[in-house]
Amino acid sequence: MPVLLYPRFNKYATEWHVLFSSFSKPSIIVMASSVSKAIHRYFLFNHPFFKTSADDILKWMPFGLLLLSDILGTKTRSGWKKQVLIAGAAESIKYLLSDNLKKLTQERRPAPYTGNHSFPSGHTATAFSTAEFLRSELKHSLPVIRYSGYVAATTVAVIRLIKNRHWLGDVLVGAAVGIISTKLAYALLSRRSHSKKRRKKSDAEREAELHNSLGKEPNRSSAPEPIL
Repeated sequence: MPVLLYPRFNKYATEWHVLFSSFSKPSIIVMASSVSKAIHRYFLFNHPFFKTSADDILKWMPFGLLLLSDILGTKTRSGWKKQVLIAGAAESIKYLLSDNLKKLTQERRPAPYTGNHSFPSGHTATAFSTAEFLRSELKHSLPVIRYSGYVAATTVAVIRLIKNRHWLGDVLVGAAVGIISTKLAYALLSRRSHSKKRRKKSDAEREAELHNSLGKEPNRSSAPEPIL
């Protein structure tokens, strides 16, 4: 074998194999759990009485920015009527995903709070859902405002950790749920609009064919009588 011709390379290859083989799935899960518990202990002992309602407000901030953009006439991806539909669809999908996950996992909240609906973080899911909504609508304009929703969403996730309301995994999965919910809402509404356009086009084509077929036949009833 070629590896045997280079003992030094064989040594390094063996070391790298041992290093990467140590990062198996169980070890990664244990490591993530240890990091999550370490973050919880840090905030529990250093900020035990941290209280704020900023996370309740910031999660809706992208909606306010988008409404202001519509009022100022900024170019957006959708009209305001479609925006309402997309926002409603995204919230519905987000609620179904997060609520069912909470009921299935029954994960306990970090101390000192009680309850078994910690996973995933609903606040974080809402924050990242609205952030993705703002980014998608301002895709071709206002780059600073476009990504400000993600800054607010990340702040919400950090606040939920500082308040010891969620574990690290709760906010990470909550962020994923929020982004996926908004993307699914756009996909569903886009498919619905395309199907409506196809139906309108087919109706217009059938109507045009009908007019063409009627136009080819002579209309004897309306033909002028010959003058004698």
